[in-house]
Amino acid sequence: MGPVSKRRIAYALAWLAAAAYVYQKRDAFFQMLTVFLFAVAFTLILSPLCRTLERRGLRTPLAAACCVLCFVLAAGLILAAFVPYLVTHTIDLIRRMTPTLTSLLQQGDAFLRQFGITISQQTGVTDLLASAMSQLTAVLARGGMAFAAQAGRLFFSLVIAYYMLCERTKIANHLILLLPIAWRTAFLSAMLGCKNAVLGYLSGVLKTSVFVALATFAGLFILGVRDALLLSMFMGIFEILPYIGPVLAAIPIVLTTLGQGLSRALLALGVVVLVQQIEGNFISPYFTASSTSIHPLAALVSVFVMGSLMGLWGILLAVPLVVTLRSVFWSARQATNMMKI
Repeated sequence: MGPVSKRRIAYALAWLAAAAYVYQKRDAFFQMLTVFLFAVAFTLILSPLCRTLERRGLRTPLAAACCVLCFVLAAGLILAAFVPYLVTHTIDLIRRMTPTLTSLLQQGDAFLRQFGITISQQTGVTDLLASAMSQLTAVLARGGMAFAAQAGRLFFSLVIAYYMLCERTKIANHLILLLPIAWRTAFLSAMLGCKNAVLGYLSGVLKTSVFVALATFAGLFILGVRDALLLSMFMGIFEILPYIGPVLAAIPIVLTTLGQGLSRALLALGVVVLVQQIEGNFISPYFTASSTSIHPLAALVSVFVMGSLMGLWGILLAVPLVVTLRSVFWSARQATNMMKI
């Protein structure tokens, strides 16, 4: 066996050992990867504002610091303004939905008894909800440290994003220098397409969610539904989850309005369906560019696959990941074809 073969075997063994170590520490590596991905996302989001401040005469470090500070203040104001309202009114909403759930379960049990099917109910809905709330409280208490750790990672991501904003030109130049000359044009085109896809998708989702929340609030307010603002906020927030979000947000709307009569519940459900139809056929295509929209089948498959692998994070990241990868591949292919010509 020659020295070249021995070297290749040594390289292969080293790669296998590294792969085994990464697999063993996959949770830690995934957390580190998440931090850097959030840092890159924050950098892409804040880059336009940072560039605008630089054009107005601010130095790059000061402009980057202002961008990060504005982002933190905006997030803090949103949390301070909406989180207490959401928590207090959600608890009250759950309490008021309890009689409706009890009535539905009793009617369902009576219907099943007609066919000789008996379901034992040792506890009532109130007891079940109380038990669920106590379990949720215990989970939140246990997850306090996990939440603090996640908040620490987000803060560290913002710190990294600040330095990436300050050195974004140098970072881009170093990345380009690491690539072969023949690949640089395709790389620049792919990164530009990735940036446009991410910003376009985020902008479209934000505008669509705001429209859904406002339109749902208008319809529920006209119908005289209690907590119309809270329910419409749920619709706007859950709109971020592709396809399954509106269905989940419609459940508390129906349960709340059932206490005000079946006709009111059907009208409220009609408002939800109407808003979703307007959003899907007019609003979303208007706010979302053709380069950031994907086929519904591709979106469903990506949500199912990513959700199965990563849970809630997979559902949230499925569509933007597909949009980004498609934009990267399309931009790289276009640049390669131009180079051949």
